[in-house]
Amino acid sequence: MPPFGIRIGTLPIGYRSFYVGPDPYYYYHGTYYRPYAGNQYEVVAPPLGAVVDELPVGAKVAVIDGQKYYELNGTYYQEEITADNELQYTVVGTDGVLNTANTPDTEPVEPAVGDRFDALPADSKAVVIKGEKMYLSPSGMYYKEVVEGNKVYYEIVGK
Repeated sequence: MPPFGIRIGTLPIGYRSFYVGPDPYYYYHGTYYRPYAGNQYEVVAPPLGAVVDELPVGAKVAVIDGQKYYELNGTYYQEEITADNELQYTVVGTDGVLNTANTPDTEPVEPAVGDRFDALPADSKAVVIKGEKMYLSPSGMYYKEVVEGNKVYYEIVGK
């Protein structure tokens, strides 16, 4: 497994893409990638809530509080059966800490126009379109800043 922080210019053939919240990720045989500036991809730690269709090679069964998990290098996966009767694995713990309270009930879906977030995705850049300030995320989503009361949100306005 490549170390975190390594950057590559092309994803491996057969990678799978998914989102955790507004953030895009890519997965290939136990390695997670995120878009990085300049059309590159950076190897990152497995994100909590990521759902993958295969376990990384070397994952071992761990029984904790009577529940079965799979663990590899401090990352915990929980096995689930989809409505289509297929196995999938959700990241429910990282850095050796099991965190079932923050796992989603369903597979993460791509964010849509109108969705709001408290923060912009990492490496987003400010751009001006038709005289209006927007933010462009590495995944190609455009956000506008929305102020409601004393809170600032970032709303998706297009891709």
